[in-house]
Order: sequence, then C-alpha cells, then structure tokens
Amino acid sequence: MKIVEQDLKKGMVKILVQGKEDCWHVYNVVEKGDYVSAFTYRSRKGESDKIRSKKEEKERVYLKIQVEDKEFQKFTDRLRIRGRIVEGVDEIGAYHTISVEPGMEIKIEKEWKEWQLKRLREATKKHPKIVIVAIDDEMATIAKVHEYGVEEVATIYSNRSGKMYGDEDNKREYFGQILAKIKSMNLPVVIVGPGFEKDAFIEFSKGELKNYFVDSVSHSGMAGVYEALRRGIIEKVMKENRVAKEMKFVEEIMERIAKNEKVAYGKEEVKKAVEMGAVEKLFVLNSIVMEEEELIKKAEEMGAEVEIINEWHEGGSRLASLGGIAAFLRYEIT
Repeated sequence: MKIVEQDLKKGMVKILVQGKEDCWHVYNVVEKGDYVSAFTYRSRKGESDKIRSKKEEKERVYLKIQVEDKEFQKFTDRLRIRGRIVEGVDEIGAYHTISVEPGMEIKIEKEWKEWQLKRLREATKKHPKIVIVAIDDEMATIAKVHEYGVEEVATIYSNRSGKMYGDEDNKREYFGQILAKIKSMNLPVVIVGPGFEKDAFIEFSKGELKNYFVDSVSHSGMAGVYEALRRGIIEKVMKENRVAKEMKFVEEIMERIAKNEKVAYGKEEVKKAVEMGAVEKLFVLNSIVMEEEELIKKAEEMGAEVEIINEWHEGGSRLASLGGIAAFLRYEIT
C-alpha cells in the first residue's frame, strides 16, 4: 500500500492499493458513513429500463459513495464497498458497489482515529506471506499465513503404517508431494513438527529449498501450525507478519492472566482500567470495534496504544472467549 496524499484537517487520505492483502487493511479502516471515491464501472444510464444483455455495456466513471456496508472475502482477498452515490453521475442517491483491487487509487474521507492511521502506516511496509509446514510421520499440513488469517492449503498423508513404515519408496513419494507443493507456492517456508521427520524431510530436500527455517513443535496438522504462531517462531523469520504479531499479543494476554500480572479482560474490567488511566495497550476484536468506539477513543486520549485483533485466526478466537477485549496495564488495579 502507498499513501499518495493526505489532508487530515479535511479527513482525506488517498491510497494506492498495491497488493491483494492491502484490501484487508482498507476493510478494517472503512466504516459506515465514510466517503469513498474511486474509478469504477457502472451500467450506462438508462440500461435498467431495457432488457439487459449478458454482456451489458459499462462505462468507467469516477464516483464518490457514502458507505453503507462492506464485504471482504478471505483467501480470495476481494473487497466490495457498497453505498449511495453522492458525486460523479446524475444518479445521486442510487446504490453502487466499488470493487477494490490492486492497482486502484481510492480516496477515503472520514473522521480518522489514531489506530486507523497507525494501521495504514503499517500497511505501507512490506508484508510478505509465509508458508508453514507441520509434519510428522503420518501427515504434513501446509498452510499459508496471510495478513488476516491462516489458510490451510493442503494436508498430505504418508499412508505409512506397520510394514509399510520403513518403505523408502513410500517415504520418497510422501516427501516428494510435500516438496512439490512447497515449491509451487514460491514463498519462505517454516518447517515444524515433533520428532525427526522434519529433519528427514530437510535431508531429502537438500538443494531444493532455499529460504527455510526449521523448529520443533509438539503437534503436526493445524495444531502444529498454530503452536508455531503462538510461540513466536514465525516472528523469528518474518517480524512484520500481522497474524504472527496478533497471535503473540494474545499469547502474552493469556500468560499474564495465568500469572495475575498487570492485565484486564472483559468489557467491565477493561472499561474500569481505561477510566483510571491504567491501560498501556488495548486489544479489541475487529468484530466489536464499532460498538467499542467510545472506549477506544478514551483509551487513546489517555495515552494507550490500540491493537485490533482479527477474529479469523486462533488468537482472535481466544480473545473472543475473553469477551473480545483485553488490556495490558501500567499498574495493578483492584
């Protein structure tokens, strides 16, 4: 993402969407009532009065809409923003949907909150994806870590048991399938798992894998993938990945709760801490941001950092179990 122009006195930020995952960041900062302007395609005036052909003509127009709702399709990275037209064509008040894609320049006009501006600044940094392979002697799960969640790409089974376990042809086929899938994704790889199977796979893949990191976890499958994220293994390789960062935050929340150490969770407890000025860092689930706007604003006014945690990964689910909101404290409260 590139910030092309901004005038915060007028509440205007113009951005260039450079990659599909930038759509996720736009989704998180655009709210109902905001104004979004962009070049888009719309059926020619009067088309609705005719029987439309399958290939109806559309014209490229520059529109401004007032946002009413939005939709983001995870793992396809598609963002659609819907609202009423306020500028650009004669059909003022009519509904239109802007589909946001890489290469588009969009202008957002709104009352910006500090955490939203911070989110945009973070999005301008490079955030490459990464692949995690959680492997043991029975199966290997291959997952892609996006900015907003973890996508299970494939699970490959060894089909080895009993007498077949020591079959070298079977092992080569198992490892060969894993290696082919990893190479087709052309991304940095973290290979984790219990026992020695991961080491045997690295030995098999010598010269084929270039950008990889190996570590141990207790499980294979998606359980192993999430264990790697919780333990901060991904951050060792790629510090800027958003999901890894959020998972680490939630893991620290859980650790502090277990130790009863400078932490608050649940709406009432966090609200009390904010009002006392005790909050150092506030964590809010993305699905409840709108209803907690006043609390977020007050926390920022009191000097707290705000982090929005996505509900689409395990860390978000764990935060949801705490009421969707938690905070690190400057001092203990009673």
